[in-house]
Amino acid sequence: MMNGKMDRRGFFATFVKMAGVAFIAPTVLNTVFGSEAHAQKKRGAAPEAAPAAKGGMPLLDPNDSVAKAVKYVADYKKAPEAKGNHCATCGFYGKKDATTGTCTIFAGKLVLADAWCASWNKKA
Repeated sequence: MMNGKMDRRGFFATFVKMAGVAFIAPTVLNTVFGSEAHAQKKRGAAPEAAPAAKGGMPLLDPNDSVAKAVKYVADYKKAPEAKGNHCATCGFYGKKDATTGTCTIFAGKLVLADAWCASWNKKA
């Protein structure tokens, strides 16, 4: 390798070293830095529920600050001010499946079709 050319033995030695680094590096990095799930497990925290079951969006939590602000309830029958109205009959609601849908008020979250909030607006 004196004249800038690599011989066959040098090539294979370099190749084996590079392959070893490429194979071992991810394992070492994962061990050193760990994953978020592993870190949560070590802290004793419960892992977040996977929202993938309903197309990647989580179901709206009634304790959400926006939900509380508009008096969101998961069952319209438990809210006398709903007067029989519910999300499935609201203009802001977009049906996703038989029991859930999207709402422009609660962006990125699914709401129950039988829920209600004070922002209910009759469908046009």
